[in-house]
Amino acid sequence: MSRERNVAAFVQARRPSWERLEALAGRVGREPLSLAEVEELDRLYRRTSGDLAWARSAFPGSDAEGHLAQLNARAFAIVYRRRRGWAALVELYRDEVPRAFARARGSFLLALALLAAGIVGGALAVAIEPGAAELLVPAAIREAVASQHVWSDDLLSVAPGVGGSAIIRNNVTVASLAFAGGLAFGVITAALLLSNGMVLGAVAAFAWQGGQGHSFLAFVSAHGPAELLALLLAAQAGFRLAGGLLLPGEAPRGALLAARGREGSRLLAVVVPLLVLVGVVEASISPGTAFAPWAKAALGAALAAAVLAWLWRGADE
Repeated sequence: MSRERNVAAFVQARRPSWERLEALAGRVGREPLSLAEVEELDRLYRRTSGDLAWARSAFPGSDAEGHLAQLNARAFAIVYRRRRGWAALVELYRDEVPRAFARARGSFLLALALLAAGIVGGALAVAIEPGAAELLVPAAIREAVASQHVWSDDLLSVAPGVGGSAIIRNNVTVASLAFAGGLAFGVITAALLLSNGMVLGAVAAFAWQGGQGHSFLAFVSAHGPAELLALLLAAQAGFRLAGGLLLPGEAPRGALLAARGREGSRLLAVVVPLLVLVGVVEASISPGTAFAPWAKAALGAALAAAVLAWLWRGADE
């Protein structure tokens, strides 16, 4: 009798969340769920998985265990459903990537604030104390500015494809470190944003002091906005990992970290192709005078704005 009372109390306490999960699962495939409902379904599935584990240990063979096993299997098939081929690719870029971005907009804004702080700090450091350039500005750039040589034009003298591939490798390495740095509680990710921002700000201020400010802006305007956006997206994914470690909430830390890793992989599905495009633009369009400065700036702004607008629409779904 005691076992039956325990089962009844367990069912009574947990029934509302089971019924809510069943209602959400029943709507999948018949009508679209909002972003909040998708997150709720995922949360309720994980909670119900814990209930099933408890029922199997405390009430094996009970009706409650059987009901939970069926409900959990149904929710699992929804949460971890997989499409194949082109359908999966279309779903990834149409739905999953914007939703992953929307779920982590706070992390994106944090990354943006850190990068902006680094840029402002680096620029002010060189503007207030020119000697700071020796610490923040690469030696090759200091020498080029001192000799009034536009260093970015050197990219045009590199064999076709070689310059672009080197740029892509470097950018992808930095983005990967920004993502993986989340496993160090976000410290590496934050340090990378600040340091890269400081170098960028310092180089801009140093070039302006040396009379090459316009040349610098003309060079970075075509590829810079999209390159920085890719870095911010990688850092956003890294901060989501850090959040899973620092603030797991009621979810098991390992399960939450795995879920955040999947979110991050969706964001990286944007970062990598975007950096490939950036590498091509930086090696072929950004240097030299074949394209007018206004055309470079228009290209860079349009590319970054289009990607950001596509990602931001996930917040409205």
